[in-house]
Amino acid sequence: MDDKYQALIEALASKLGTTAEHLWGVLIRQAPMSGIVDIVLCVTISAATVWFVALVKHNTTEPKATKENEYPYAEWKNEVAFIAWIAAFVAGVFALSYITNTAHGIVSAFANPEYWALKQLVK
Repeated sequence: MDDKYQALIEALASKLGTTAEHLWGVLIRQAPMSGIVDIVLCVTISAATVWFVALVKHNTTEPKATKENEYPYAEWKNEVAFIAWIAAFVAGVFALSYITNTAHGIVSAFANPEYWALKQLVK
């Protein structure tokens, strides 16, 4: 670890009233917890996006004609369908962007907690 980062850790530890070694150990133990939280958020955002796209698809698709309903129609048509699909596209881009930006932190939190802790101090 660089002397600059060591000085940063010691300054932060003195402000918190603890030793630098204790603070570093806490940060390293925090890395897997942060990785788990990030995974849960990624899964939740993905599930919500898939649900929203399925909802938009269901409400904008015209069902097949049956004997009971010979003239089916989609619940959302024209402008409403267009706005719904734009919203679904934006949600998909947001979800993909969040997951790709978070993936590096998740991998480093589990594979190299020291690197994750150092990244937290540098922020």
